[in-house]
Amino acid sequence: MQASAILVIDDRIAPFTASDSDLAYKGRTTGGRGPIASTEIFGESLLDRTVKRLRNAGIESVSVVAGPGVGPNLPKLRASFRRIVTERSYERWPTAQQEVIRQSAQGVRTVLMIGVNAYVEWDVRHFLDFHRSTGVPLTQLHNAQGPLDLWAVESEWFGTAAIGCTLPFRYGEFPGLPVPCPIDGYVNRLASAGDLRRLVQDGFLCRCEVRPGGGEIKPGIWVEDGALVHRLARLVAPVYLGSWTNIGASAVVTRFSNIEHHSNVGDGTIVDASSVLPFTELASGLEISRSVVEGNTLVDVRRNLALCIRDPKLIRDTAPVTRWGAPSREAGRENGTLGFACSSFFYRAAGRLSEVLFGD
Repeated sequence: MQASAILVIDDRIAPFTASDSDLAYKGRTTGGRGPIASTEIFGESLLDRTVKRLRNAGIESVSVVAGPGVGPNLPKLRASFRRIVTERSYERWPTAQQEVIRQSAQGVRTVLMIGVNAYVEWDVRHFLDFHRSTGVPLTQLHNAQGPLDLWAVESEWFGTAAIGCTLPFRYGEFPGLPVPCPIDGYVNRLASAGDLRRLVQDGFLCRCEVRPGGGEIKPGIWVEDGALVHRLARLVAPVYLGSWTNIGASAVVTRFSNIEHHSNVGDGTIVDASSVLPFTELASGLEISRSVVEGNTLVDVRRNLALCIRDPKLIRDTAPVTRWGAPSREAGRENGTLGFACSSFFYRAAGRLSEVLFGD
């Protein structure tokens, strides 16, 4: 298969038409966390899953154009692709354009150009066969909701007729191009925290190929190596606990919740129908429901509202900063757990956090 792939991680804050919560969720890179492509769900990131799909289809040459913070989050795939770092987000697609030209000079005929910002279940070989059968130089993947940031391009055409074009490709620049290739597989555009929660639920319910990692210690309860669960904690299926998580005494994790790696749930805290993303620590006595929590940012999915909690006695970001300026999945637990030696009044107040902030 004479084809390669170039993956572009674009972490710019896009102009959203939705409320500020979407902006807070998609724009969280300003706080030092990685883009959506490197956020792990069930122990594996969107970029991990995309590269794995390409590898399984026989695409051996994979280049990733990203910012300096993406590499440390990909220990399983670090050695298997060419990583091109650009400090500025607006340089990513032009850099990808130069990579296509470089690969064309090496004899690569067809290049898959992918903006890694949505979870898409697609048949790579079928897409390439469709592209080549049309005899056109540019094809784009579509589903029922519209085009996806995934193209097949002929490198020779790109290096001549398409020089100076806008990237990512836009309709109207070239008459009749790109040609749409329809798919009916599972697609989640991950445009909001609600979309992320839907992906988690669909994974638990086997509606997509995303599956919890680790071992299923009881029906519907998946636990990765290194996770610690207090004997008085309660897990109600389906739930997922990532590696090196810590669930405190009398804590309850329930109803389609996932606690990702190096995260802690304090004593007596309830996590219900929520996602706690890597390196996030929840204090004791909290009640987190139908939310996505990352570091010190909480997004309430029901109300489409994001809050940045400044008080580290409630929730906090425990991600160690690497030399790349982003948290590393391989980092230890040097920061330890929060020492919540607080009064009973604090515990009562913290326990009603959701009611005070989001009460109906």
